[in-house]
Amino acid sequence: MTQNFTPDDIKQAVEDIKKLKPEYTPMLDLYEKIFIAQENAKKSIKLDEFIIPADKLKHKLNEQFPLVTIPEFTFDSRVSGKLFDEICGILTTNENELSGPVKQIAGLAADKKIDTGKLFSSFINEDESAFDSIEKEHGTDKRILAFIVFNSLKPSLSVFAQNISVHLENTGAWEKGYCPVCGSAPELSLFEENGKRFMVCGFCGHKWASRRIYCPFCENSNHETLRYIEIEGEEEHRADVCDKCKKYIKTTDVKKTTRLVYPPLEYQATPYIDLLIEEMGFSAGNNKSE
Repeated sequence: MTQNFTPDDIKQAVEDIKKLKPEYTPMLDLYEKIFIAQENAKKSIKLDEFIIPADKLKHKLNEQFPLVTIPEFTFDSRVSGKLFDEICGILTTNENELSGPVKQIAGLAADKKIDTGKLFSSFINEDESAFDSIEKEHGTDKRILAFIVFNSLKPSLSVFAQNISVHLENTGAWEKGYCPVCGSAPELSLFEENGKRFMVCGFCGHKWASRRIYCPFCENSNHETLRYIEIEGEEEHRADVCDKCKKYIKTTDVKKTTRLVYPPLEYQATPYIDLLIEEMGFSAGNNKSE
């Protein structure tokens, strides 16, 4: 399930949140530019058709296995490379704590001392050695490099997921907590019309219908160990927590706000929820470092 957003939609969504949280304006301005660049990049992406053999597809759907593994994703290297340069430019436009490290990364890419194409492939193949090697050789921050690489790939990942998600149409409810396209954990939960709950994948951005009372990380459905923590002064934001696995997911209740909800922005614009809930002893369910 995919909802298309225009640059004007993103601008409006960012402007609405800036009015609510003016202290986040510098961060929101950066993400606005990145999100718009990503949405614009989708228009130019060209991917080869990905075919899942009929017998394999049937087995995956019957057993509720994800359609693909992450290394099976394909990407448009040309578009991703162009976006890599654009994101570096966005992050270095104004002086901030990222400017120095990103300028170094952009310089290495311009001088062909790092191969962005190989980095894209390494990221998709979940191979950290290339990032470790660059950090060791050039003193770059591999976390910042990975952030740029991931955001450069996101449009391709989203288009790929959208293309193959047609296999999920008319297949009934998805009972698992992981993404039905790629198997990754969700990063955001949404409550929409008629109380329906949806999950948004933290890797490919796919959105799918989920059970209402449910922990996507340990599949706990016992209402006695599932609860939500409301955020003071904000009706539309909360954290759904599981006392069994001690994980949480940030949730936006779309019904309780009149502003346009752009999921990637909702996730990035609520860092205070992470601080609050983690201080209470819970950890983000989409945190791969654990």
